[in-house]
Amino acid sequence: MSYMSKLRTVLLLIVMSLCLRECTKSAFQDIDNKYYLVNEAHSIAKDLFTRGSMNYDILKNTSLYVMDTFLDLVHMMNNRMSQELRSAVIKFYRLKNFHDFTNYMISLEETVDIIEHCLIAPVETIDVLREQFHRVIGNFEDVRHFDTVNKCHNELPDEVAVAHCILHQAVLFNETMQDNLVSIVEIKTYQHARKTNASLYNVQNCLNSFVPNFFEQLLVGTYTDKCGYLKIVNASIKDLIGDEWGKSKEMLFPKKWSPLITILKQNSTSSGINAQQFLFKTLLAANLTSQDIIKTLYS
Repeated sequence: MSYMSKLRTVLLLIVMSLCLRECTKSAFQDIDNKYYLVNEAHSIAKDLFTRGSMNYDILKNTSLYVMDTFLDLVHMMNNRMSQELRSAVIKFYRLKNFHDFTNYMISLEETVDIIEHCLIAPVETIDVLREQFHRVIGNFEDVRHFDTVNKCHNELPDEVAVAHCILHQAVLFNETMQDNLVSIVEIKTYQHARKTNASLYNVQNCLNSFVPNFFEQLLVGTYTDKCGYLKIVNASIKDLIGDEWGKSKEMLFPKKWSPLITILKQNSTSSGINAQQFLFKTLLAANLTSQDIIKTLYS
């Protein structure tokens, strides 16, 4: 082969090599561009998963805080009612020193035993419901698995189909997880509110079953519809079960009741407690009428 022939062959190989490199580079660029939509969908899906998990945790913590706030309020109102009931019994038996009721009234010791028996139910109910709610919400775990989204890569060859699959799976998982948790929170909140209220009203039934017309004899309105403390509980229950957990992050109940509970807790530990003053504030916050407030404070 002549020198010129060898030169032409070398030049041809160089040109072919350059062409091959350019063609290969172009092919890889096409692949990258082709999967750009998939990569973007993958990134968005991960962001959705992260935000979904954060919202999930926020809902769990909010629900626990709201239920604890409600039960704290009921606990304080129950303490007030039980104190009034015990005081009424003592006042009644003081009057016994001036009149002879021995023929048709049971002894003070027996009455105290009956009262304590009936009053223990609300206390136990509050503790049990608090523990149950924490356990239920705590065990409701986030089971989002991003591996399920990754399956879209292997199952669908088309770029648009893969991107659509990824985003659809991410949104579906987020909505499903959140909806399931919202449902259980709403159901358990409603159930626990009803059980709490029933336990308070059952004190009246319990006492009357032992001593007929017990409340009429003692002229006391605690644990009845006449009781201002029970009106507060009823008003708070209405707000509690009225909250729409799935539509708003700002719940009505904690915003409305938390400041009052904080004030009541602070003042319960201070000397010179003016119970009526704090009850008046709470009644106002419960949106009760002025007539209800006057009856509660002065009747």
